[in-house]
This record gives sequence, C-alpha cells and structure tokens, in this order.
Amino acid sequence: MAFLEHQQLQPEDLLRFITQQQEQIIQLKEQIELLEAEIRRLKKLPAKPDIKPNTKPPDDDTGSPDGDPSAPEGNDGASPDTSSKQKVKKPNEKTRKQRKQPRKPSAEKSIPIAATDVPEGSIRNGTTPFHVQELTIQTSSIEYLLEQWVTPDGQTITAKPPASLHGHHYGPMLQAYVLHQYHGCSVTQPELLDWLWDIGISISSGELSQLLTKGHEQFHAEKDELLTTGIRCSSYIQTDDTGTRHKGKNGYCTIINNESFAWFESTDSKSRENFVSLLHRPWSTYTFTDDALIYLEKLDYPKKWLRVLNPYRGVTFLSHEAWEECMKDLRLTGRRRQQASEAMIYGSLIQHGAGHLTTFSDGARQFDVFKHSQCWIHAERGWQKFIRSMISRPWLRNGFGHVLGHLR
Repeated sequence: MAFLEHQQLQPEDLLRFITQQQEQIIQLKEQIELLEAEIRRLKKLPAKPDIKPNTKPPDDDTGSPDGDPSAPEGNDGASPDTSSKQKVKKPNEKTRKQRKQPRKPSAEKSIPIAATDVPEGSIRNGTTPFHVQELTIQTSSIEYLLEQWVTPDGQTITAKPPASLHGHHYGPMLQAYVLHQYHGCSVTQPELLDWLWDIGISISSGELSQLLTKGHEQFHAEKDELLTTGIRCSSYIQTDDTGTRHKGKNGYCTIINNESFAWFESTDSKSRENFVSLLHRPWSTYTFTDDALIYLEKLDYPKKWLRVLNPYRGVTFLSHEAWEECMKDLRLTGRRRQQASEAMIYGSLIQHGAGHLTTFSDGARQFDVFKHSQCWIHAERGWQKFIRSMISRPWLRNGFGHVLGHLR
C-alpha cells in the first residue's frame, strides 16, 4: 500500500522521498559497520580485512599486451586505424615507487680463460666479456698499540684509539653493517649475533647490544639539526601525536613534518607545553620576552602573577632546568606553572625566528600555536558530521533532501 501511495505522488515529491531513503540507507550501513566493529572488539576477533578490489584487465581486442607478433615492425601489432585509440596504462599511484637498478660497475680486473677441446686448425677470434659481480665478506683483526707515558708526578698518559671507533672494540665498517642490518633490514639481534659468529666475529650478545644502543650521539645531533633546518626553511608544518610505548612506559609519539622533512620524538606528555618544547628543542637558551607576557594576557593570566613575572622580561635562561628552578623559587605550581612555561617557550621561539610557522593538525588544542589550521582530511570530518546532523533532524530532513534532489 505504501508503494501505491508513493506512486500517486508528484515527480518532485517522489524524488525527495527516494533521496531520503538513500540517505537513510547510507546512515544505516555506517551504523551496522560500527556495530560489527564493536562486536569484533568485544569478542577479541581479528579486524575486518582490507581486501583490495580486483584490477580491471586492459581493453585489448588482441588479448595480448604486446600485440600480434606477426605484425610488421613500427606498427606495434596494431592496425593503423586503431593504434591511435590505444589507452595508455597509467601507473598505480598507491603502489610504492620502485627504485632504479644501479649501474653496472666497471671491471676491476680481467681474468683470461682458455677454451678447451679446440680442434686443430681453428683460428682465434678474440675474447667475449663475461661480467661477474661478487661480494667479499671477510674478517680482519687490527691491534692498535697505544703509547703510554708516565709523568714526573706519577700519572700515566695513554694514547686514545681512533675516534671512528666511538669507544668500541669493533671497526667502523662492522659498526655500520650491524646498524644497517638491525635498523634498515629489521634483522633481530639473536639472528644478527648468529651470523656474526658464523663468519668468525668474536662478539658477545652484550657487546652487540652496546653497538646498537651506545655511542650514537652523532645521529641524535643530526636529528636535531634536521628539525632546526626544517623549521628555518619551511613556512608551515604538519603535526600529529599518537599513543606509543617507549622504554617500557606508555607515552606519546609526535611527528613534525612537511614535504621536505619528517621528525619524530617520543615523550610522556601530549600537552601544549610539550609541543612547543619539541619545536624549541634545537635551541638551548630560553628568553622571557614581551611576546610571552602577551601570550599570558590572552589566557587571562592573573594580574598578580603577571606583576611577579614582569621583572624577568628580557632575561635569558641557559637551559629549561634553570627556568624550572626560577618558577620553583616563585612558587608557581599547577596550571599556572604550565601556562607560564608555555608562554616563555612561545616567546623564545619567536625570538629564535620560528614565529612565521603555520601549523596544520587534526584540530587538537595542544597544536594551537602561532597560526593554526586543520588539514583538509580532518576539516572534511566536520562537514560529514554536519550532513549527518541535517539528515537525522526531521524538521530539516525534507528541506535538505529537496536541495540534494535539485543538486543531483
């Protein structure tokens, strides 16, 4: 009966009704997917697999991507009237960009090989090159004789080993190989230890752990220089944080990046103070500036504490620990201490030349520093919520469905 009633409606009313039904179906499908995901989570079942759709086979009447092998050269197996209509296969943007094969290296030496079973009367016709690439893995042991001198007052002075050893008893080539296998190729430490033993390297599991975890200050320095250079050369950054486990404790991992660089750091907090501290990390000195006081005034900071902090305007602290001691002497605690720390780091960042940055994020308040904006993916979520709210309200549903009907 309901179908017969709708058959009697006008075309515009029927289109509006169909639009409403389509929107309700989409909404119900989303609710069903959410409920199914919740059931899988409660039952501790595996998540729904993300199965990619089958790729569409190329449109080719010949059934062969290379065309007819009997076709004449220069025509690629296609007739003159159909060659211009062939579709160019576009690369799949989702696939990872393949690396190019390295160039073949020049031969370091040539080894002549004589032919066997050559009949008498044969004429020599030169040689044919047969290029072979080889990998040489061999162990070697070096002994450094460190001179020792005894001073007149009885002290002993010993020469230091080469700086390239970073304090280890293993050469720089071995250290680089171990780090590449562990971090670059995801080889576990037990498997790496077995392989080193197989080729004759005398190393214990503890010494291998030392190679993987100690003496990497140059990598940390390079990481900090990367952030400094990225901020200096960029007009905007993208950032986000996520929960992670670091050094046996639950914490957060923050990423700061754009199309030119990417920088990660694990911390135990995701506050705004933590974010501005990460931006300030390349610089070691902190200055309490006028911008810091303006920042506190925007937060409606109590005037009592503004008068207390005002004498420190223009004062430079050599480290963040020195600023913490200053706030401790001023008896700043709790939320007031955190806001004062945010303001001090904020003003110091502007003084160091980082005030030009625009931050794109998911809209979280801890990233609301300088110029702040949402990325287009997270901005779209607001529109999706708005559309759902429009559909779910009866007094707006008819008008919204009418608009959608006209748009379609």
